[in-house]
Amino acid sequence: KALIVEVTKGPTGLQVVLSRTHTDFVKAIFELEVPEIYDKTVEIHKIVREPGYRTKIAVYSNRDDVDPVGACVGLKGVRIQAIIKELEGEKIDILKYDPDPRRFIKNALSPAEVKDVIILDEAKRQALAIVADSQFSLAIGKTGQNVRLANRLVDWNIDVKTESQYEEMDISSESRRAVSQLFGEEGSYEEEFSRIADLPNVKPELVDLLLENDIEYIEDFLALSDEELANIKGLTEQDLAELRQIIEENVEIIEEDEDNYQEEMVQEEAQEAVSEEIEEEYQCPECGAKITLDMTSCPNCGIGLSFEYEDQE
Repeated sequence: KALIVEVTKGPTGLQVVLSRTHTDFVKAIFELEVPEIYDKTVEIHKIVREPGYRTKIAVYSNRDDVDPVGACVGLKGVRIQAIIKELEGEKIDILKYDPDPRRFIKNALSPAEVKDVIILDEAKRQALAIVADSQFSLAIGKTGQNVRLANRLVDWNIDVKTESQYEEMDISSESRRAVSQLFGEEGSYEEEFSRIADLPNVKPELVDLLLENDIEYIEDFLALSDEELANIKGLTEQDLAELRQIIEENVEIIEEDEDNYQEEMVQEEAQEAVSEEIEEEYQCPECGAKITLDMTSCPNCGIGLSFEYEDQE
């Protein structure tokens, strides 16, 4: 079988151009083998192909009681096996089309199992697919074939990352929180905030007002007294109360234990006293130059030194 791509009339007669690599050839084979596609019960959304290697086909059903993928595969895979045989062993991924780009991207990366899809930039059609480490090579495919075909099928630029790679990425806190809840237990996600602008639910105008007064970081805000904050023009008591509430809910403030602090100070003073005792100065009995306990000879006259310690009762 072959697809008639073009018929032209030349000086020697009609010229017929045939193709077995065109995507419409795959479509025609499916129409022959799958009655539901022929009668439009199941329709093909799009086909992408690297001839001789792999084809991805997205299908959807016009009836709720008909599974589009199951109809194409057939009972015990009879239909799809006939199509693969006609394409001489070319791999075929049949997946369900979904108008939701996140679900469609998940389906398009089959046979890999995708944990989640994050839309990075809807206008530029950029998305991030998160997979388990064991699924990464399957999602990418040999020489990048699987993700390359998926990109063409959904018409999005898909970046595939493992869970560990995702953790090292610098993306929005909202996206990170969503995926963290997916990978771990709910509520186990913790995020460290340093800038006021990074805190959730902080009004942009409040952030701008604080920046105008050189208050960018949370520690800068906490270091100011109530009087200093009251002197900031445009900063209301309600703004202060809301910001303090947000900080309290999202930031763990560690206050130094007073007892531990005093104990550390006592230890430091004791160490300093020992150091001072060690560095205590004496006079050379020969020339009167200053000497210390760690010297074995006088730096001035060169006389040998030895020290005797008396026990204090």
